Amino acid sequence: MEERKLPLSGHFEELRTALFRSLIAVLVGFSITYTFSDKLIHFLEMPLLKVLPQGQDTLYFTGLTDKFFTYFQVSLYASLALVLPYILYEVWRFVSPALYPQERTFLIPFLIIATCAFFGGLAFGFFWVIPYGYNFLINFGSEREKPLITLKDYFSLTTQMLLGMGLVFELPVVVVLLAKFGLISIQTLKQMRATIYVGLSILAAVITPTPDAFTMLLTWLPLCLLYELSLLLVQYFIDPKLNKPCDQQ
Repeated sequence: MEERKLPLSGHFEELRTALFRSLIAVLVGFSITYTFSDKLIHFLEMPLLKVLPQGQDTLYFTGLTDKFFTYFQVSLYASLALVLPYILYEVWRFVSPALYPQERTFLIPFLIIATCAFFGGLAFGFFWVIPYGYNFLINFGSEREKPLITLKDYFSLTTQMLLGMGLVFELPVVVVLLAKFGLISIQTLKQMRATIYVGLSILAAVITPTPDAFTMLLTWLPLCLLYELSLLLVQYFIDPKLNKPCDQQ
């Protein structure tokens, strides 16, 4: 099939159109998520509310605009997550004309897996890391101290943690992409395993909200498993030296 050749101004026009359609999708998504913002906020508060002392399961706001902006920001983040597949589709539409056929067949599953990995990281952070981490923080120290947690502080920390977990779950996707373009090999990945594990332990300590070893370990182990998954994917699907015998059969 003969590819279209556009001038630079044509590419800018296509980019502008893709950005405009993505913005419209975000606005439509925002109108949906903001409609259900009360239920969304309550759902996101549950990991903390479950570990607060009995009779103190309430979040507070100290600034006049804090509650409004918290609801607005959470609805916006939820909208971005909701329309992420469509935004990635727009990315695909924009870059696909410049790719070779084999690159196109690689990009589609790459975008799908990247999306699933990101949402998997969000789920893991919300249902595993955050409950254990917040339980440790609330019950740390003497029982004489009582928590007075604001909406702003809670959602600021929670959204940062969820975003961090979503991004670190992209590790296999990034490694496979680097291997696909020949920037790293399976031999290098295996040789750097010990160093990578140390780096992942530091990363786990940064993205977890607590200093306790259990929560850090709960984050570090899945990261190590993701790295090992990356090695398997590169070894059996990307690395040309290991794929060569299969091609010759």
